[in-house]
Amino acid sequence: MAISATKAAHSLRVTEKVPAAVALAFLRGDPRENVFLISRIQRGGMTDTRHPSHGRFIGAYDEDQSLRGLLFLGNTGTLVISVDEPWVAAEFVEPVLEAGYHFGICVCEFNAGREFLSRYKKKSGRKPVLDRKQTFYSIDSTTLVRKGIKEIDMEQASLDSIDELTELACEMVAEDLKLDPDSVDRRHYRLRMTEKVVDGRAFLCRNGDGRPVFKADMAVAGPEGGLLEGVYTPRDLRRDGIATRALWTLSKDLLSRDKVPFIALHVDERNKAARKAYENVGFKEIASYRLTLMPPPG
Repeated sequence: MAISATKAAHSLRVTEKVPAAVALAFLRGDPRENVFLISRIQRGGMTDTRHPSHGRFIGAYDEDQSLRGLLFLGNTGTLVISVDEPWVAAEFVEPVLEAGYHFGICVCEFNAGREFLSRYKKKSGRKPVLDRKQTFYSIDSTTLVRKGIKEIDMEQASLDSIDELTELACEMVAEDLKLDPDSVDRRHYRLRMTEKVVDGRAFLCRNGDGRPVFKADMAVAGPEGGLLEGVYTPRDLRRDGIATRALWTLSKDLLSRDKVPFIALHVDERNKAARKAYENVGFKEIASYRLTLMPPPG
């Protein structure tokens, strides 16, 4: 169902008719925080291509026809919101509900997420199964630690690694989102990892026996910037300093070869061990984000 242009309490006009140039100009005001959305537009435009990595955009305009916010709803149920002021996020709720759009996971700046979810829960009656604060980090060539960390052997994952990557990805998701491991859709994550391997966006470290001891993948990696995700070290190896060495090696390689101007990521605020590993290699905190997991509609 297409969304019609509507006006909400703050007199914003909410519509799917957003020119790509206008959207990019808005997002490039904060390129590190908006690197994912910028990449979606550059790769697929503003229309819904039905590709799993794409989706639809909705914009909110004020009376002066200035764009105040963008909402992206991915074809796999990922909702991402970018606004210039937190209250703008709430203006998307009624149009999204009226159009019958559903999402499974929402990622946005913390206060904007509070505004959106507060109204969304009130209007829809749906409550999240997980709602937590995330720390948003970024690293570039000026903040990357130069000395004191030993490089580790890292491989760009091949198709032969799909089974290993899938298992590690499912372990990571079950642990991170506190899910029953048997409830994780392995087919879904196998498809995701296959796509990333084919695109050259998945990485592995192994020990002397060939066992994978670290994985990471990039949601985005290009001239617009990099967005790191899927960082995982098996539980029994987490006190060996592997993550710090691997994160430093990967960051150094991507930044030094001018593959990306910066790398961003977000992590559970309470995960002190992961945050320490990121900070040890030069990642700097730039914002607080919110990650919300919604139950399936029904």
